[in-house]
Amino acid sequence: MIIAIVIFSAVILSLAGLAFQIAKRGTRATDHALSMAAMKTAADKVAAVPYDSLVVILRPDTLVSGNARVIVTYQVDSVSATRKNVRVVARSSVAGSKPDTLVIPRGRYRYPIPLK
Repeated sequence: MIIAIVIFSAVILSLAGLAFQIAKRGTRATDHALSMAAMKTAADKVAAVPYDSLVVILRPDTLVSGNARVIVTYQVDSVSATRKNVRVVARSSVAGSKPDTLVIPRGRYRYPIPLK
């Protein structure tokens, strides 16, 4: 009788551990999806802002969902007079997550040279 109770307890504990791991993976996937959505939104914002107005986006954006918070910062690197790289960094408040970095090259529109 005692052996049956011990075996039953071990099975119940292992099922509880499995349920905990599944819930943890689901939460991690949701937080990762939030971070990816913030990164896509930031990339669209960088692509939509005109080249001469890139300074406007230098303020960080914050996206909050439940306990998770994603902060997106922008850094503009001037490569030349006609090209700038915008570095988009998304940091999450979730423990154990690493910041995601995306570099978007932006070029000034070159007007065609009129024929002589």
